[in-house]
Amino acid sequence: MIVPVENIVETVDLTADDVLLPMMESVVNSIISLQQSDIPNEEKIIQVKIIRGNYPKQTNFDNLKTIDSIIITDNGIGFNSNNYKSFETPFSKINKEYGCKGIGRFTVLAAFENLKVRSNYFENGQWQYREFQFNSSEELKPVEFKISDKEEFKTTVELRNCFNEIIKEKSALSLVQISEKIMQHCLIYYLNNSLPSIVIYEEENKEVEYINDLFERVSKEKERIFEVKGNSFKIYITKTLKEGNRKNNYVYYCANSRVVGNPRNIKNFNSFFNYPISKNGNLYFLDIYVVSEYLNQKAFSTRNGFNIPKENENILFNNSELVTFQDIEEKLTEVLEDEYHQFVKDSKIKSQKQIENYIIENAPRYRSFLKNPAILDSIPPNLSEDKLEEHLYKISYSARKKVENHIEKFISEKQISEESIQKIKDDIREKTAYDVDSLADYMTRRKAIIQLFEKFLDADEEGKYKLEEDVHNIIFPMGLTNTETSYESHNLWLLDERFINYKFIASDKSIISFSQKKSSKEPDLILINNPDMFDNPISFGNRSSGEINSMVIFEFKRPGEIAHQKNKGDYRWQFSDLVEPYFDEFLYKQDKKNYKGNHVIITENTPKFGFIILDVIPPHLVKFNEGKGWKKTPFGTYYKIQPELNMHIEVMTFRKLLDIAQNRHSAFFDKLFNS
Repeated sequence: MIVPVENIVETVDLTADDVLLPMMESVVNSIISLQQSDIPNEEKIIQVKIIRGNYPKQTNFDNLKTIDSIIITDNGIGFNSNNYKSFETPFSKINKEYGCKGIGRFTVLAAFENLKVRSNYFENGQWQYREFQFNSSEELKPVEFKISDKEEFKTTVELRNCFNEIIKEKSALSLVQISEKIMQHCLIYYLNNSLPSIVIYEEENKEVEYINDLFERVSKEKERIFEVKGNSFKIYITKTLKEGNRKNNYVYYCANSRVVGNPRNIKNFNSFFNYPISKNGNLYFLDIYVVSEYLNQKAFSTRNGFNIPKENENILFNNSELVTFQDIEEKLTEVLEDEYHQFVKDSKIKSQKQIENYIIENAPRYRSFLKNPAILDSIPPNLSEDKLEEHLYKISYSARKKVENHIEKFISEKQISEESIQKIKDDIREKTAYDVDSLADYMTRRKAIIQLFEKFLDADEEGKYKLEEDVHNIIFPMGLTNTETSYESHNLWLLDERFINYKFIASDKSIISFSQKKSSKEPDLILINNPDMFDNPISFGNRSSGEINSMVIFEFKRPGEIAHQKNKGDYRWQFSDLVEPYFDEFLYKQDKKNYKGNHVIITENTPKFGFIILDVIPPHLVKFNEGKGWKKTPFGTYYKIQPELNMHIEVMTFRKLLDIAQNRHSAFFDKLFNS
């Protein structure tokens, strides 16, 4: 059976994450060649030469060119008869004990046009030289084989002309970045004390990186062994001093003594390790390398991934013997939490404090959780605010449903016993706690509205004030009726809690637009209450016309606009001039209809309330109105009652309105936010 090289190469699927994989395969082959060598370990060396090509299509900040070719030289045993035979045999098992699968050369050809080898080695009592090329079209092509006049071990492997656009575009990496990738990929050899010296340099400049120097920054911390479903796993825990821009701890899965695929952020499966480890006053990041015969067996032939499910739920037939990454990481979590128990304990305390502060400051709807340590303990640590909010909501929703189901079951089954009564008492107590949370959430919204309202009353840096409509829109959206906006969209409670119960609400609409009257007058706010609708806060009911129980009109004046400007400095006008004309429109014109065209009946006996909100009330204007029968209340507002029209009109400033709203809520706010 003949399998063309080109066919095999087509099965190799390289992604942008595999940009340095062909080079890594060749470097590891050099390491294996050196492992087979008898020369002293300190004399073993690998040199990696980077030859740059063109700039990538997408420019980078470092102005780096892509990699065109790579030349790797070592002083291992070379391509003797045994190794050459292994190379020319696809999927060879000759060097299986070193983790070789006979596929690395095809990975190279998936990115580079040509692989060229020159090897000087010692075999059968003499020095020999072998040279050959390997590519997809010509396959293995011997170039030269002879007795060598050089008495040295030297093998050079050239990876020529990178053609894979995915790989090439991502290869514009600095020498330091490439060095760090080699270090991570080959760390297992370092941990096993079998790593030779590795030097990497570029053709275009004199910059040189010594990979082994990078290893000196890595501290061999611990080695631990654990089992998952009868399979043994060994981990090498290393730590690196926190420096530069690094932000995470990582776990690397290895097969055949080399890293496979990309590292996994440990915080993704154990959020305790969201931060560096503190030890002896210094901060360190962990790098954990996992090795196992199970991983060796499950690695893809290209060594860029594993045939292992990520989660248990991905197993189709519930195979209890099949190991998943979830299984491995659950065991790994146990080992890490045991190994770094003090760090985990401190992280847990820190995280719970953050959760408590978040609830107190931003999410009082979950305040009942503060009295339940078990709930706080169940929340994963170090979550972002978005994730924390999501987690708290899930807990709250599940708990509420559970309590409500218990109560509903108690009512439906009617099983009365001492035990069931006690249980329902506990459930009601728990439900009360959640209801208080909901109230806290609602009061948080009100507090924010009051704070916003206060800001709108203040002059900005240029001395300009918010427009009348800005303040108006906080209280009720302009141009809308209560049928066009939701209960949550207005804040009429700022004026008076009673007004959220009115049947009809029209905001900044001309009277003709909701009463069919020929009038262009636009009161700022009109509220009409139907006697049958006292228990209906937003216009739910079967009547919206007929005899009206009461009528309320508000008039707002722009903050920063002093009241006497109404008549250009003339204070001789009454406050009631701002609202009485609107009442007159309903009282003295016939065929009064609401905005739906239905008749509305308002008489002299209909209670009428007018509220005028101003920014400033000048003393001369107060004096004039007091002479016309206006009285001052103990709260600093002014009022006048016209018994013959059953009309009550009150005047206050925006600041006074704010003070009244704040005082009305102070007891709630103190209890909820300052306790």
